[in-house]
Amino acid sequence: MFITRTVRLALLVIGGSLWAAAQGSAQSQPATTPAPAFGQENAPILSPENPPVSGLDEPGLELHTASRSFISPALQVSESADTNGSNVLGGANNLESTTRVLGAFDLQQFWSRSDLLMEYLGGGAFYSNPYYAKQLQAAGLEAVTRWRTGQATLRDAFSYLPDGSFSIGTFGGAPGLGLATGGLGTGESGGGLPGSHLFGSGQFGTVGNIPRLTNTAILDAVQAISPVSAITVAAGFSNAHFYDPTNLLINSDQITLEGGYARLVSHHDQLGIVYAFQLFQFPQNSGGQIYNHIVNLRWKYNLSGRLSLTAGAGPQYTDLEEGGLYITHWSLSARVQLRYKLGHAAVVASYEKFTSSGSGFFAGANTQAARLGYTRPLGRTWDFYGDLGYSHNKELQNAALGAFPATSYDDGSAGAVFRKHLGRTYDFFAAYRFSEVAFNVAPSDLGGSTGRISQRHVGTIGVEWHPRPTRIE
Repeated sequence: MFITRTVRLALLVIGGSLWAAAQGSAQSQPATTPAPAFGQENAPILSPENPPVSGLDEPGLELHTASRSFISPALQVSESADTNGSNVLGGANNLESTTRVLGAFDLQQFWSRSDLLMEYLGGGAFYSNPYYAKQLQAAGLEAVTRWRTGQATLRDAFSYLPDGSFSIGTFGGAPGLGLATGGLGTGESGGGLPGSHLFGSGQFGTVGNIPRLTNTAILDAVQAISPVSAITVAAGFSNAHFYDPTNLLINSDQITLEGGYARLVSHHDQLGIVYAFQLFQFPQNSGGQIYNHIVNLRWKYNLSGRLSLTAGAGPQYTDLEEGGLYITHWSLSARVQLRYKLGHAAVVASYEKFTSSGSGFFAGANTQAARLGYTRPLGRTWDFYGDLGYSHNKELQNAALGAFPATSYDDGSAGAVFRKHLGRTYDFFAAYRFSEVAFNVAPSDLGGSTGRISQRHVGTIGVEWHPRPTRIE
């Protein structure tokens, strides 16, 4: 508890410092296009088009430099036909309808050496059979301050959702610019360790419409030590709390400390090494604590705006605290990610092997996850998004310490979204999503049933309103 409170306090204090620095810059500098970090001309390791391979940032396939500070609202209304709207295990296929109303508000403010980006999403989901309503809440923050040879970034992502997370494929995407939901299309959030994705709480698969609160806060910094080399550090805290009346789902906290070194070995190639410490904490009667020590060797090949290939692997030493006993073992952590832009189309493919918090089902899990995403415009006014995802999760601690007799489960999904631009301020979209969560042994009465598999087919149509951003300079 002392470590958790200390990390939270440190992130709060540094976040306040970043805000104060940004305000000070705003008073002394006129609003201008965000300037690159001073010294980037002679320190290519700091280029935002090819950031250090040991850090959290990754280049996007679309590299746009924001030039204006603005606020931007958005509103989305959608209607879904769902074969398993209650998301129960073993449930019969009964077609149900769900109405969702979501609003978004984005702020982007740029100063000469600092940026501030914020987003809020809020709304509700209204289920038909039986009728009930669930609130949907998410918020995101990114604050950056730069100096001549480096930068520091504070990130925070919060959500309160009834059944997992906002997803581009599930209900047609969320309104807004994507900060609170990890980005749209085929983008994946950040670099970092395998499975970290901004040190997220590692939620793979959901059962039932059980509300869950998750929050992730990270402070990371990059410091160039030569034109072609840099050191990176990061500290983060994340948690997942389930409002589960059956008390079967397991709450978790995660602390991550990370340090790394990256070096450019050619114009397109980087090598790096990362060491990290992770602490997973669970209720004592569910599993206690897990300690991870991880070393990851990395290589990245990057062609600005066209292709980025990152591969990393290394040993992981795990110490499990089970009922006063400590059990240790070695395993492998690995991550491979490809981002590729071919003409107007973009592809992201990734594979990761890592330790996750268990998604509420287990007190820690050995997880392997793969994803393929594809996006491209179809003519002048149509866009297409498609994605495939799969994860295999095996419990890390003894079944007797968890809430489930199952020792593993698989989570898979496939989806597609067609989006039509109606002028500059309206979009129409149609989406389809299939998802399945399958346990090797049926849990006990979770989500109102005693089955082993939850399957859902969801078809959605909706409309989105997003007026032109309002400049605040």
